[in-house]
Amino acid sequence: MELAYQDEQDIIDVARKVADADVCFYPAESDLAHRCLASLRGTELTQRERPDFEDVTRSLLLEAMRVDDHPRPGKKDATRARESQILRELEDAGFGAMFPNATLVTNVSSGLPTEQDHSYRAYVDHFTSVVRKHGRKVPAYRAEQPGFDLGFLVFDESTAYFESMGSFAPPTTRRDHRWFDDAAFLDVITAADVDCIVWLTPYKLVTADGAGRIHLPTMTIIDVDVLREADALTYDAARMKSTER
Repeated sequence: MELAYQDEQDIIDVARKVADADVCFYPAESDLAHRCLASLRGTELTQRERPDFEDVTRSLLLEAMRVDDHPRPGKKDATRARESQILRELEDAGFGAMFPNATLVTNVSSGLPTEQDHSYRAYVDHFTSVVRKHGRKVPAYRAEQPGFDLGFLVFDESTAYFESMGSFAPPTTRRDHRWFDDAAFLDVITAADVDCIVWLTPYKLVTADGAGRIHLPTMTIIDVDVLREADALTYDAARMKSTER
């Protein structure tokens, strides 16, 4: 028994099941973006040593990674610690022996108030750290298959955010966060020197009074060459709040 998404193939499996209506091409569609989507849904994408996946038919390499928005005081992630604790408890109870090949998907509470459990600043910092870490290996990744396009597959476990307009402003004046159009993230992406980004965000949920759930993309595919021509948005980090109650 192991926690879900420890194996990069689990992330591919999530991407493969995303419906067309939940896919966003940003800032526009392109041949490379559609090639990425076809690869994720096809059978030619195979796991390898470095980077994580290759599709020889479509001349594509993908490196998978996970990011979240949990603050890490003392470098300890309370949510990850709670997940590991639950796994140990299940194994101690004998479930590990009963279901040795099972994958555990957890939905745990860290026990912390929302503002301590989810932070926009922590989100930006963790995204930046993870993408830069993999970005330093880009020359080595490209050397594995010269001429192939290289993409980063980002499994983003953060909540949705909005920018508050202040304590005395009506709630309707808030600005919902478009992470795929946020300069704080896009500057990191363009600096990574990859060709595309596949950005999975399965846990972002926004609701509006009287309107129910607002539809957000579950998977955003970004062609970095096209991205360089787009105008990004900027947000005030001090005003950013998680939508999770």
